[in-house]
Amino acid sequence: MPAALPIRWVESYPARTRRMAQGICVLWLLSVADLFFTLWAYLFTPFQEANPLAASLLDTDRVAALVLLKLILTTIGATIFWRLRRYGRAEIALWLVVAAYVLLALRWSAYTTGVLALASYPA
Repeated sequence: MPAALPIRWVESYPARTRRMAQGICVLWLLSVADLFFTLWAYLFTPFQEANPLAASLLDTDRVAALVLLKLILTTIGATIFWRLRRYGRAEIALWLVVAAYVLLALRWSAYTTGVLALASYPA
């Protein structure tokens, strides 16, 4: 049985470039998850958005504009991080943004748990 084929394209990039690509992928995953939970909460729960720009869009029922804005801003941010991938400070900044999104994901976890707990009690 032949040994596993090496993935040479991964080995050819510097370590920071790989970490930045991984961080940007995590950033996208968490950003889309945040968007999903925002839309879920807006549509199905008594939700108050903390972001004033997103709140103004949701207050006027411009959900498509919110989705587009989120995707555009995430694309711009990811592009900036990618273009600055050779700098250590950019990598630190990327991981700080990812950490903020992880904290936001924990907040969404608490919110959904609370909403589901309230929904399980009869009125």
